[in-house]
Amino acid sequence: MRKLLLFLIFLIFIFPVFSQSDLLVLKQRNQTIQTWVPESFINFQFSSKQWIQGIIKNIRNDSIIMEQIVLQRVANRFGFPTIDTAKMGLLKIHVREIYGMPKRNFSTGIISNGALFKLGSGGYIFLNIFNSVIHNQPLFSSQNLTNLGIASGVFALGALLQARHKTYVVLGKKYTMRILHTNISNK
Repeated sequence: MRKLLLFLIFLIFIFPVFSQSDLLVLKQRNQTIQTWVPESFINFQFSSKQWIQGIIKNIRNDSIIMEQIVLQRVANRFGFPTIDTAKMGLLKIHVREIYGMPKRNFSTGIISNGALFKLGSGGYIFLNIFNSVIHNQPLFSSQNLTNLGIASGVFALGALLQARHKTYVVLGKKYTMRILHTNISNK
């Protein structure tokens, strides 16, 4: 009986040690988009606009401690691409120093980033000029200039879409990064 009582007292004292840690939460207005816990991989844009990636080691009151790593694609001894990992050391970052996070959904990327418009109109302009030169047709005829003007406008639209398209979200009013405290004794 005495051993059982000692075991129960031991369990009462050991459970707070293994309690759940704090969470790092990315929210879009009031909706949670993504969460991170210690030992999670994170990739973000620092306030200096540098992209940082690493493994979260600890989440404290208003900052995260992470082991910064660099993943690079290199060729192995046979010439095939492989991933090489370099550890850069521990880094302590305040949550407000995180400027942006990469977007997770790229379902309409080829249209919204303007690549399809630029590719199609650039190909049309090249073929139009090439065919005009090969068939000895006037390059600056009124019909051909109209076609080239429309294709140039579509190319400019693609360039404008590309300039406005971002592959990351900027933290601010719409997106916020917060630490959710799950254990009051950790503060």
